[in-house]
Amino acid sequence: MDLSLPGAFAALCRCGKKVQECVKHVPGDDADRVLLPAGVEPLHYDVALALRFADPPQEYIPCTSIAIGETKGGTPELAHVFDGEVSVTIAVEKQAANVSLHAKDLTIKTASIDGVACAYALDEELSTVTLTPLAPIGKGEHVVALTYEGVLNNLMAGFYRSTYTDINGEKKLMASTQFESIDARRCLPCWDEPRRKATFSCALTVPSHMTALSNMPEASKMTFPNGMTKTSFMATPRMSTYLLCFVVGEFDHVSKTTSNGVLIRAFTPPGKPHLGEFALDCAVAALDAYDRTFEIPYPLPKSDMVAIPEFAAGAMENWGLVTYREVDMLIDKKTASSRQLQRVAEVVIHELAHQWFGNLVTMEWWEDLWLNEGFATWMETGVCAELYPEWSMWEQFITDMQGRALQLDALRSSHPIQVPIRKAEEVEQVFDAISYCKGGSVVRMVHAVVGAEAFVKGLRAYMKEFAYGNATTADLWAAWELASGKPVTEMMDAWTKQTGFPVLELVGVRGDGTLDLKQYRFFADGAKAEGDDALIWPVPLFAAAPGAPETSLGVMKGSDHAAPFPAAAGAAEKAWVKLNAGQHAPLRCKYPDAMLPALAQAIRAKTLPAADRIGLLSDAAALSKAGLLGFVRFLELLGAFKDEDDATVWSMVLEKLLALGKTLRGADERCAALSEAYDAFARSLLLPALNKVGWEPREKDAHLDRKLRGEVIAALPTFCGGDAGVVAEAQRRFDAFRGGDDAALPSEYQSAVYKLVLSAGDAATFDQILGLFESRPLNEEKKSCLVGLGAAPTDALRTKALDFALSDAVKLQDYFYVALATHGASTGGRDSTWAHFQAKFAAHQAKVGEAGSSLMDAVVVGACSGFSSEAKATEILAFFEANPLPRNERKISQTVEAIRASAKYVERVLLEKDAALGWLRAEA
Repeated sequence: MDLSLPGAFAALCRCGKKVQECVKHVPGDDADRVLLPAGVEPLHYDVALALRFADPPQEYIPCTSIAIGETKGGTPELAHVFDGEVSVTIAVEKQAANVSLHAKDLTIKTASIDGVACAYALDEELSTVTLTPLAPIGKGEHVVALTYEGVLNNLMAGFYRSTYTDINGEKKLMASTQFESIDARRCLPCWDEPRRKATFSCALTVPSHMTALSNMPEASKMTFPNGMTKTSFMATPRMSTYLLCFVVGEFDHVSKTTSNGVLIRAFTPPGKPHLGEFALDCAVAALDAYDRTFEIPYPLPKSDMVAIPEFAAGAMENWGLVTYREVDMLIDKKTASSRQLQRVAEVVIHELAHQWFGNLVTMEWWEDLWLNEGFATWMETGVCAELYPEWSMWEQFITDMQGRALQLDALRSSHPIQVPIRKAEEVEQVFDAISYCKGGSVVRMVHAVVGAEAFVKGLRAYMKEFAYGNATTADLWAAWELASGKPVTEMMDAWTKQTGFPVLELVGVRGDGTLDLKQYRFFADGAKAEGDDALIWPVPLFAAAPGAPETSLGVMKGSDHAAPFPAAAGAAEKAWVKLNAGQHAPLRCKYPDAMLPALAQAIRAKTLPAADRIGLLSDAAALSKAGLLGFVRFLELLGAFKDEDDATVWSMVLEKLLALGKTLRGADERCAALSEAYDAFARSLLLPALNKVGWEPREKDAHLDRKLRGEVIAALPTFCGGDAGVVAEAQRRFDAFRGGDDAALPSEYQSAVYKLVLSAGDAATFDQILGLFESRPLNEEKKSCLVGLGAAPTDALRTKALDFALSDAVKLQDYFYVALATHGASTGGRDSTWAHFQAKFAAHQAKVGEAGSSLMDAVVVGACSGFSSEAKATEILAFFEANPLPRNERKISQTVEAIRASAKYVERVLLEKDAALGWLRAEA
């Protein structure tokens, strides 16, 4: 094999360079992984696909080598299918008796090696096809070719179909792909592993009225007399199979060009190009920002964005052709809520970060998935903060990302960031808050430790070293270590390889300001098991005190530590110290009880920055639940936020108000009086806030003002559903909206108004919201209706809502919203959702089928997570033992563990019931 030939990649190091030129990178540890046999590597794929939609039926058109105007006889099958031909140039390192590829749900027609037909065998369990020639094939380059047929399924995985309604009210069909993590094999036989990179030349034959898109620009187009058109595309760079993409449909689009001349197009449904304009602007700005940051220009000639009507995730970073759920790309800039605008910006910027971090440099194996997702999560926040500084993105990060990570990672059923993956199928269960949010939090911590200059320098070196190749977590640590001169690997291994995180406890403050600290692993329920105390994390120390802003105090490497901090002299008697100042590390902080009044006063006086006020409340809520902070002490700290005026802090206040209310309502009758008093206290915070933000948008409103208005009103159905004034205003706006006044019901709080009017309404109100679901044009509006239906006030209407979610009228991607809303609306809703899930379990299984496990995960959370008793935890666990969901085992375990943690919290709360009732009634 001549390695000087273009495309001869087989004898490569994982970094993408020739093995002879690179000796420093350790190969991946494949011993326990289920992989295709080594020694046969793909170099280049020629892929040709022809789509046959059943309605209207399309004649069979061979994908290649057909003269213009020819057709092939035969009655089309009454199914949406595609015909495929794939020819793969492979490199064989030593004589091989057979060649194995991944293939799933494909009907193989023919197989050959070097043009000679050969036998083939399918293994459904391993999702492989193995080709066996008459004689072994020798070392060198060969060509493997297969023809086959596949189905355009409705699973939102592989090559699948979606339906949508156009501006004329007609049902339309489109097809698109979703290959991550292991579904490229549903579209073409291939080496479906991230390390098996190759180049791809692709062609699509589709009905001529449709547009065909792929990763690269089109190279040529050929139209047949029978109404089919074949589009061929330029060859891709070297990349993994999960990044390959095809989209076929009818579109409008808007386009712009980046500073470096890259064409960006945003494809929308026909007649709606304006809905892609905001996402397009975000994409142009993001691509320019990444070009500057990485100092490696975006390597493809174009970057397309397409909104897909049915999509399991939020988006997918296919190289050069990013696909999005409609609500995460299509918005009307004039009417979209601040939450929608921010969500679209975040998702677009996240996916474009992957064009470098994930696509150009790819994880070596799925256990390093966090390298893709954690970094993109950090980058989406950083670039959003750069483009929209008024959004206070890093303060929001503490609530939205760091908070989610800490909540999940406090469970014993959590997993490390670097989770061992034996079979690629296992990766489905780690697309979660650990990979995304804890991963992003860990990257943020590294940035704080090494500094911005070394961080960027190391990042650029890492990108250059592994461009078009594969990297590991150790490679990234090494790059930052070299750039900064700091022991990054030593510090970070514990954070990515150990499950969980520590509590950093301030034991005391000496007279000279020295901080006496200790650390131990934190659990949501406060429980300890043998070996827990042996876990230690290198903790970067940042602290603040009155008059002394955030200060670095080095790294704590043991379970106990004394950290000199002269600015804290005297804090033990009269002042406060804020640990983890700036909230750079994903951990919890505990303080002496005697210091809490001073911290509460610092909250009231706003002498603590917003980020630290957010962190204090988040930590206090978690510590109270774990039994490390008294319940009344927590209430006192929560009460210090009554006059809070920062929108980002209010987001955390609202989150904790709602979470504690849910826990108390999920308990038994012993908590009834406490729950009632707590709701009254919550109203005493909410109603003054509502008076400040108002129902009516104002011209002077900033982004965060609008966002806060939506969040405050979103909490009203939980705590103020019985307030006559609140319900009357909601009803007035609902009626005006139904009467054609769209401005009466801003998108910021549509679902909240639906909940308020339905909880006080009846079957007629239910039908009115159902009518809005059917008539409103945007998917975001339909989603708001589904959430609103969750507030149905009777068992009969709740059953009707949950049955509706299971019907064909609700897309698979959206059907879990009803369960999530219903279980959280009331105790009756909680009980109805769980009962309905059990009764209709088979219907849920049929609805989800083989689609992504995240969909059933969401329904499990919706059905089960509203309880706070050990009895319910036992009941739920028993149900799933009798009705197993293997792909959802991790989520079920996490949900049950969280319920048990809430049950333990209720018992602790009841020990302080009288004192808590006294405090709550006085405050309310």
